[in-house]
Amino acid sequence: MCDTFYMRRADGTTRFFAKNSDRDPNEPQYMLLVRAGSVSTPKTYVAMPSHEVKHDVWLSKPSWMWGAEMGVNSQGVCIGNEATFNRVPVDKTGVLGMDHLRTALELASTAREALDILIQNTRRFGQGGNGGYENPLYYHNSYLIMDPYEGYVLETVGRYYAYKKLDANYNISNKVSLTDDFHELSPELQGKVTNFERHFINPIVSYFAGAYHREARGRELMAQSHFDLEGAIDVLRDRHTGCVASMRNIGMIAGGLVSSQATASMIYDYDTGLIWYTEGPCPEVQLFKPLKFDYRSDALSSNLGSCAMSDETQGLKRWKYNNLLFRAVLKDYDNNVERLRPVLREYQDRLFELAESLDGAELSHKAQAINTEYVHHALKLVGEGPLKGGWQFRRYWRKQNQALFCKEDDDELRELYQQYLY
Repeated sequence: MCDTFYMRRADGTTRFFAKNSDRDPNEPQYMLLVRAGSVSTPKTYVAMPSHEVKHDVWLSKPSWMWGAEMGVNSQGVCIGNEATFNRVPVDKTGVLGMDHLRTALELASTAREALDILIQNTRRFGQGGNGGYENPLYYHNSYLIMDPYEGYVLETVGRYYAYKKLDANYNISNKVSLTDDFHELSPELQGKVTNFERHFINPIVSYFAGAYHREARGRELMAQSHFDLEGAIDVLRDRHTGCVASMRNIGMIAGGLVSSQATASMIYDYDTGLIWYTEGPCPEVQLFKPLKFDYRSDALSSNLGSCAMSDETQGLKRWKYNNLLFRAVLKDYDNNVERLRPVLREYQDRLFELAESLDGAELSHKAQAINTEYVHHALKLVGEGPLKGGWQFRRYWRKQNQALFCKEDDDELRELYQQYLY
């Protein structure tokens, strides 16, 4: 499950892209830089034609797939996708929506061009395949697409589509959202479908996925005021139900019957050109770190190479350490969040200040150093102790922690798991 936000100013220009990527709890997701001029061959399950990457792209990418959950290119084109559950069956083998998303980011110079690429490739190649990491999950895809000047929502069901050019704040949350307000519709549906949502949506699955509630909550939050960066972060951290594990929270945490959670979060600030990302689960306890497009890893000496954002091995390791912090906090979640709040505020302020004074790879390296310091400090603060909560919650997370431990081959991480999770 996911929530994606298009936040704009009163003059119609784009202010923020923001998204929580909700996926299986043990599924790593990290930032990856793809360089213009490199050659991409889109394929997780089904291949699309190879192409030369036109623009540098920052991706927030699940570890096992070619595609990405969200990202931004050097032209300021941002895309986030959402799983939707509809009456039309999903092909068991096909192109993942995340593969379509990455392809569009690597090729498009504007939001409109990205929209056209997504439509053309969806109609040509379709969509489908297992989008789950630990548990099979088949779904259709909706997309929020934006650049500095405009935004679009694109809903796709199989090879069908509808889209709308946006004239206000907008969010999508695991359900078809366009009713009769679309601006264009698949040619074969014209004259037959007047309400895209009502025609396709599976309302029962969408309801139990919490989609109606998160969609409404997101729109309520965006209607309250004009957003600065901290306000955008607060939207992604929102846990308004008060429950730790609920499908109705934008800041979603798994547990019991809830099997999806925010495994990574990302914001793009159009005013500053800064990307803010967590590269770890649960935005309520993670720092949002800054990135810029002037990143050049060769500007750093070799002894700083471990921060390289084009190294997927290092990205995987960074996510795991941030995940360790979340799992430690989870043992007594509400009390630990209260303990961490002033510490999180202190370190986040340091990152805000850092982003105003540094560029490129130096910014990324120092931001990661601050994040490492924060994780170490936070782990000492939340300490060790038993997992608390209801029996279903405890049973769920003991099973997840055991799976995490069994798959880990890093001795240092295994020792930390033993110390903080058992």
